[in-house]
Amino acid sequence: MRDQAGAESDTALDVVLLVSRARGLARAGELGGALRLLREAETTELGAHRDVLDLRARVHAQRGETAEAAQCWQRVLARHPEDPAARAGLARLGRTGPLAALGRHRTRTALVAAACVVTAVVAGVVTTPDGPRTARADTDRAAGQSPGASATAGSGRPNPGDGATGASGTEGAGQQEDPAAARRAAALAHDLRAPGLRVTVHGDTVEVAFAEGLFSEGAQLTPAGARQLALLGERLGGRHLAVTVHGHAATVPGAPHSGGSVVALWRALVAARELSAASGEPLTAYTTDSADQRDAPYPDPARNRTVTLVISPE
Repeated sequence: MRDQAGAESDTALDVVLLVSRARGLARAGELGGALRLLREAETTELGAHRDVLDLRARVHAQRGETAEAAQCWQRVLARHPEDPAARAGLARLGRTGPLAALGRHRTRTALVAAACVVTAVVAGVVTTPDGPRTARADTDRAAGQSPGASATAGSGRPNPGDGATGASGTEGAGQQEDPAAARRAAALAHDLRAPGLRVTVHGDTVEVAFAEGLFSEGAQLTPAGARQLALLGERLGGRHLAVTVHGHAATVPGAPHSGGSVVALWRALVAARELSAASGEPLTAYTTDSADQRDAPYPDPARNRTVTLVISPE
């Protein structure tokens, strides 16, 4: 018999999967498809989750459906009166505070602001599995490619192996580095460096890898892995950051050596949940995907039962 904690864990992961799929559709310009996916959850408990309603509001706003967007954010506030994202969204729509008195002629301006919010939400790359909702207890034999799990192959980032702390230039010849963005990244890297973490600056982004594997098998965090994620999450809280969590899996003989895996994706989702809980930021603040096996951070399979983060200060 499943306990309450297990049920809550499944619900949290279901929310991440739903939001990730909808964000992927929205990013691809398929706003109608994203909205249909979110609406389908209305008959379940997922439909009332703040992250689902928040994304649904943003998609409505980008489609120009301000009344529907406002309704979704108002539903969030009904259960979470101090929710900052819902309050900010309503303010941008001109439906709360002093903007409410300005009337319809301000709608166009409010829509532009709301669309900017949506752009920030759907800009990340998100991949999700179409397979079972529960993780397989793998020994990393499940590291084969899944139809629904794509990867970040060809990212061009150097692997954060031993001694990989420090700074390097931005990738790509001819790219001009933004000095202010580079300074923000360097400052963030300084704040994040801690025992057990390998922090590398790549121009205006910061890559974080963990010195040891975070997972024992499947998506089961080790006690040390859970502590590492909690400590990192605390450092990420209260900052304006774009965070992508790349899941990794150990490659075993006979398994595919590229294409990503469900196991890796599931690890990214679990890590995002832990970072969200520790940082106080919503799950929608984290983009998740399965990294390609060729982008594994270490040659040691055990250490590749992990995730890496790419963080951009905003």
